[in-house]
Amino acid sequence: MFAWFDKTSPENRGALLLVLGISIFGFSDNLTLLVSDQVGVGQFHFSRSLFAILLIAAVSRFLGYSIMPVRWKPMIARTAFMVIAILVYFSVMPMMPIAEAGAGLFTSPIFVLLFSSLFFKERIGWRRALAVAIGTAGVLLILKPGQAGFSLFHMLPVLSGASYALGSIITYRYLGGESPMAILMSFFVAIGFCGGLVACSFALFPVPDALRTQAPFLYTGWQFVDTGFWVWMLVIAVGASLALSLMTRAYQIAKTSYAAIYEYAYLLSVGIFGWMFWDIMPDLISIAGIIFIMIAGIVIVLAQQDLP
Repeated sequence: MFAWFDKTSPENRGALLLVLGISIFGFSDNLTLLVSDQVGVGQFHFSRSLFAILLIAAVSRFLGYSIMPVRWKPMIARTAFMVIAILVYFSVMPMMPIAEAGAGLFTSPIFVLLFSSLFFKERIGWRRALAVAIGTAGVLLILKPGQAGFSLFHMLPVLSGASYALGSIITYRYLGGESPMAILMSFFVAIGFCGGLVACSFALFPVPDALRTQAPFLYTGWQFVDTGFWVWMLVIAVGASLALSLMTRAYQIAKTSYAAIYEYAYLLSVGIFGWMFWDIMPDLISIAGIIFIMIAGIVIVLAQQDLP
């Protein structure tokens, strides 16, 4: 199995790593709902980062990986875009079904193709453009803009998707030779620091009760927590660290505009675990959206075979 993995193309290896990593994310993200009523998004990321940093340091020491960046400028840029993406995404997650938030975030392949074409003159081809159009239609079917219950909060994950796309492009273009553990350590240190700042800000300068009631996970400062919270945070941190390590490696070896389409697997993963954990079933329109997204993935694979 591992011999086959080493011999296959970088695109295939990247796709396998990405699907595996994103599926683990679907599992760990559903666990976020177990703690989102106890703390705010800032304290969540600060607490998760404490465990993740310890895990990354221990694994790096055991395997002999460096946790210090070599190329600081692209590392800082990549980290900034990824921190913005994840902070925005997790901020709105408890305010809408996770599949809907994920659909907004995973507009990132659309932005990857757009940015790759605009900034790097990458050849996209009509098939991959068609795949993005089909995937976009699937995302719109899941989000259902214009219907009752849709709000501006639903658009924030789209902003997250654009930021995530830029971080992914930088990973492939400029950080292919970096240690994956250095990339992970930079991300968790930065998002943990930002999470602590967010929690301190809302603790020192509380928002009006009406605003906090509308989005408590977004606007809550530091809170006292019990032992159960730390147990779940450890599980979530392990899942996130493993998922991000696989996804980071995928974007180091596979072209971003090709690999990004496989992140649509997140919608399947998060939907399955959402049904298993919370008994949340998508409606028929959302199921149609998921099918559209799967078709987009098939089209992108076929299109890749014709590219030089």
